[in-house]
Amino acid sequence: MRLKKALHPATLALMIGGSILLTSCGENKSNADNNKIPPVAVKIFQTQPLNYTIKTVLPARVVASQIAEIRPQVSGIILKREFDESSNVTEGQSLYQIDPAIYQATYDSAVASVASAEANANIAHLTLKRYEGLLKTKSISQQDYDKAQADSQQADAAVLVAKANLHTAKVNLDYTKVYSPIQGYIGKSNVTEGALVNAGQQTPMALVQKLDPIYVDMTQAATIFERNEKDRDTLYKPAEKVELFFNDGSKYEYNGSVKFSDKTVNETTGTVTLRAEFANPNSKILPGMFVKPHYTLGNIENAILVPQKGITSNQLGNYTAIIAIPMNNTAGGNEQQAYYLEQRNNVKVYSGIPGYWIVTSGINAGEKVVISGLLNLAGRNLNDPKNKTIVNIMNIKEPDMLSQKQLDTIIENNLK
Repeated sequence: MRLKKALHPATLALMIGGSILLTSCGENKSNADNNKIPPVAVKIFQTQPLNYTIKTVLPARVVASQIAEIRPQVSGIILKREFDESSNVTEGQSLYQIDPAIYQATYDSAVASVASAEANANIAHLTLKRYEGLLKTKSISQQDYDKAQADSQQADAAVLVAKANLHTAKVNLDYTKVYSPIQGYIGKSNVTEGALVNAGQQTPMALVQKLDPIYVDMTQAATIFERNEKDRDTLYKPAEKVELFFNDGSKYEYNGSVKFSDKTVNETTGTVTLRAEFANPNSKILPGMFVKPHYTLGNIENAILVPQKGITSNQLGNYTAIIAIPMNNTAGGNEQQAYYLEQRNNVKVYSGIPGYWIVTSGINAGEKVVISGLLNLAGRNLNDPKNKTIVNIMNIKEPDMLSQKQLDTIIENNLK
């Protein structure tokens, strides 16, 4: 019978210890693999400084730069219309002739009244002069002399009254000839030859409008106007101009400039009026037309635009964004740079255009904004310095970006 050889106690202890050690190492490796969290997969948008032109489309209507309603200053019968309807007239051009007969007679009578008053005044002066000599010799009383002196002064006053009546008669006679007070376009005549017109009548005989230059009155919400005034020279650099587009989409050949902005708010609509001036040598723009001016306020230099899907808001209503920050280590070989996430809770935006926000603070040029995979980050404290959230940026080699040409195209399409 063969007997098994007994193991030495020291050998047995080494075998048992080695077995325990191997088991322990296997369990630690398994636990480490289980506790390792894989990087979150996201996509980013890389910001860059752009030149953003602030443009807006405002409702507008064309008005003449000068308007003269032609009304008669005297009553009478229209003898003649002295202009062609729908034509241009010059300043001082005769438009109508009102029957002057009665006014000519009144003028002639006033001339005669002046002559009579001057003759009476001459007699009164001669009488006063004779009385001066008689008074020295005591041939007349002081009372007679005082009366002669008063008669002389009264005669002089009568001359002044007669001359004033003559001037009035002359003015009324001149008013029988109706002239254009401005240069411009005159439309149809509201009266014909033989019609009776009255001084100061409500209905004008015709309308003269100056069309070059011409005005375009634009309306804008008072709140937006106040914000633009506040941001002037701080957020954007003023470079105002107005481009005009017609309802068929065609562009007017001349650009305009803002002449003034009204400081009075319309109580009904809550809007203010901005008036632009345009050259109109060929009368392509006519009063009463509704047009679509593109109003350029200025430029935001080095503007930062971020896709709207990369900007969210928290419970306090503040805009937030998640930024991918490179780790301090430098990748080598075939390894890629590692990134962790940081949440910005102080993002400020100016306004929005289709698909993008214009960011004024909180995000800098060149930073990488997470725009995809945000749901995978819900509930995480991204700003915990001890437990940084490592991310796998799927488009790190070709991040989404917005070029200047693409931005200009978006701005123009937004105005249509």
